[in-house]
Amino acid sequence: MTGTGTGTGAGTVRSALEETERRLVAAGIEEDTARADARLLVAHACGVGPDGLDGVSEASAPPVLEEYVRRREEREPAELIVGHAWFMGHRFDLAPGVFVPKPETQEIVEEAINRLSGLLSQGKISPLVVDLCAGPGTMAVTIARRVPDARVYGIELSQAAAEAARRNARGTAACIVQGDACEAFPEFEGCVDLVVTNPPYLPIGLRTSAPEVLKYDPPLALWAGEGGLAMIRAMERTASRLLAPGGVLLLEHGGYQLESVPRLFRGTGRWSSAESRATCNDGMLVAVRGPASSHGG
Repeated sequence: MTGTGTGTGAGTVRSALEETERRLVAAGIEEDTARADARLLVAHACGVGPDGLDGVSEASAPPVLEEYVRRREEREPAELIVGHAWFMGHRFDLAPGVFVPKPETQEIVEEAINRLSGLLSQGKISPLVVDLCAGPGTMAVTIARRVPDARVYGIELSQAAAEAARRNARGTAACIVQGDACEAFPEFEGCVDLVVTNPPYLPIGLRTSAPEVLKYDPPLALWAGEGGLAMIRAMERTASRLLAPGGVLLLEHGGYQLESVPRLFRGTGRWSSAESRATCNDGMLVAVRGPASSHGG
């Protein structure tokens, strides 16, 4: 136990939930995040999903909760403590060294679902989707669940993350492979309708106040050289190779890259349009592949 002299292992689940949230806020975690993390930790301790807490609210709080709260106070991500994350209503298994899904990625997935729905309504049969740098399968698996008529493939370099993604893809049609996103799927060259990617984009030396990211997210998923553009450049080349003319790339990047990323894309001559907009925490590029004559380079 840290800080207050009041533990979470006594009393009801309801009171433990309130005390957990209070302690996490006192540890410097933002209130909205503390509320969500408290529900995740208490639910896991009780052996239910976060939506099942109402049914056990008057039960006694499990003693193991105290250990979970102490670890979260030390800024270990709640998702790694419990071994899974919830994203758009579905559970994703995690493991040490696997990137923890972030809420801003939901905006890319929602955009992808809307665009795929539009393609299907226009008569497109089995649109082809590729997720580059797939992590634990957050985007690929969610898209496959929400748009079952799409063919969804993901590629991830990390063995631990690729294994987690394959577990998360069970029961869906998403196909996850381990490999280098820079060399992804040569068999799909010029045929893909939609590419989504959340590549590393932190510039070397960037100062961040999020110890959860610096201490627990894998460095492979974070750092991207001077200006944070190294992997974004690589994903531009890969996406331009994979996409059919008129195909769309949705790319997550930093909020500090709202000008530099679209400028990078426009400078290649391979894209009909490239515009970025702010998301809840970062940024998202929407780029449309130019005509076939602009392939290559």
